[in-house]
Order: sequence, then structure tokens, then C-alpha cells
Amino acid sequence: MLEARQLCKSYGGRQVLFPVSFLLPPGQCLGLAGSNGSGKSTLLELLGQVRRPDSGDILFDGRSVLGDRRFLRRQLGYVPQGAALDRELTAGRQLILWQRACGIAGPLPDDILDLLGLEPLLRRPIRTLSGGMAQRVSIAMALLSRPRVLLMDEATTGLDQAYVPRLLDWLEAFLAGGGSLVWCSHHREELERLCGAVLRLEDGRVQP
Repeated sequence: MLEARQLCKSYGGRQVLFPVSFLLPPGQCLGLAGSNGSGKSTLLELLGQVRRPDSGDILFDGRSVLGDRRFLRRQLGYVPQGAALDRELTAGRQLILWQRACGIAGPLPDDILDLLGLEPLLRRPIRTLSGGMAQRVSIAMALLSRPRVLLMDEATTGLDQAYVPRLLDWLEAFLAGGGSLVWCSHHREELERLCGAVLRLEDGRVQP
């Protein structure tokens, strides 16, 4: 179970996220909704530990995982808003390096390559990929470690439309298998399809 306890964040003396707490059991999806600038991406960055909270804690199965690199690389997959990739690497090299960083040996998994149609892209430098292609690589990076928790920030925005239903089908199977998902989206139909509960933020505050 993933648990957020009273997570807060400020930048330059301005508080952008007020205390946020939730419990996310295995097999469930928590949706994040709200207008642009409402704090959704900040919350995901804290959960993915791209940024450290000013206060609060993140627990998994009852223990704090703040700063736990093994948890971050083996049990959590994070798709940020906008693919965070090394533009000078090939797509294949980027994936292999991340797989090794997660402590996983062997070739890239065929099922993930097939899901996202990546085989034709593996030898191409990331700087030559379209935004949708780069998003597919970013999603694959989040899936490589077979994580128990996925954080996805607008994962279908800019994604080639042919891959959206395939990804949503895969995520439903992931949840059915006991995975946990935090899904940030502006698309109501995606939130309704995947999420058992939706947390709404405005101006950094949870809305009733």
C-alpha cells in the first residue's frame, strides 16, 4: 500500500502544495484532477522523489521510502509530464541504461517493446523522435522494472493515438494484477475508466 502523509511543498517562500494525504491500496487507481497549476505535477514529483517535500512522508507497505533508491528503481515507475530523456542517446541505449540502473540484466523485454511499438525506434537518436515517439520511450522506462506502483502525469497527452487504448488496456490488467496507479489526466473518460477515487486539487489544496 502506498501512503502519502501530509506532503507539503513551497518554492521561493510561496507554498504551492498544502498538506496532502491519501492511502492507495494494491489494485486501485487514484486519479488526480484540477486545472493547470493546481499542484498535480508537484504532488507527483514528490511521490516520485524528483523533489523532496518540505514536510510529510511517503510510505510503502508501512515503512518510509523517502530516499530509498531501491524502492524508486525496482518498485516505482514514474512518467513525468514531458519525456525526460537524453536527446543524444538512441532510444535503445536509453532503455538499456535505465534497465541496468534498476539492477535488471538481460535484453529489453519483448512485451513492453511490443506494447509501445518500440522495435523500429531502438536505433534512432532520441533527438530525431517526434514527441509522441519520445513519450512511448518514457512510458517504457517506467514499466521496465515491473513496478508495483506507477505514477503517470498526463501520459496520454501527445501520445500517438493508436497507442492510447493499448496503454489503457495494459493499465487495467496491471490494476487487476494488484498494481497501484496514480493517474493524472484532464480527460474525464480516462479518470472514469481507471480510477476508483479522484483527488481534486486547486491552488495546491485538496478540494472536498
